[in-house]
Amino acid sequence: MRTPQRILPITRREIRSGLAFAEEHDLQRLARLAAEGWRLVEIRGLYMVLEKAPPEQFVFAIDYQATPDPEYFEVCATAGWTHVISVEQHIHLFCAVPGTPSIFSANDAIVKYERAARMFARPALWSSVVFAVGISAVLLSGTTWLVSKFDDGVLTAIDLVGFILVILGGTMLIFTALPWSAYRLRASGYALQWSRLVYAVVFAGCGACIGYFVGAYITNAGW
Repeated sequence: MRTPQRILPITRREIRSGLAFAEEHDLQRLARLAAEGWRLVEIRGLYMVLEKAPPEQFVFAIDYQATPDPEYFEVCATAGWTHVISVEQHIHLFCAVPGTPSIFSANDAIVKYERAARMFARPALWSSVVFAVGISAVLLSGTTWLVSKFDDGVLTAIDLVGFILVILGGTMLIFTALPWSAYRLRASGYALQWSRLVYAVVFAGCGACIGYFVGAYITNAGW
């Protein structure tokens, strides 16, 4: 008997603009994709995974709640908003038919962004600490006091550890401190309307700074 072949769904990937910086843009894009016949099934890192589906007219909203209980989703469903997916148990995406009353009032939106900022506050703090320790190690490795106390092997090790911490902390800052700053601005009432181009330029600028530091370190180390 011939075993029926499994038909894999047609999927596509879309790069996210960044919810902290361009939430409205991404939510409008999801509505457009749903109308074109693409249903969001997963968010992985910097991109969204969508699956081919019948076209539907939806509007989308997002909320930030740390490990909410089932009653939270029941309340949203009662208000007409269907839970789509959750990301890391604290970012929750909902959809509804056009014309459904907003899931958030003006005050609710401020509280929402305050919650989001608190979620990023501790990672942003630790990223800043790692980055500061790395910068300090790199700068101190060439001071007269350390040179007089330690041999070249120890100084090289301190410099290398500092270099690694700067790269690690700088990368972490991009994904923690920048979103934290954006959410704090939103909670303060500032409307961020970043396009994907601005988002890409900011991250490219941060990446270029880290790349410049790496290149300068390698050049000075003679690698």
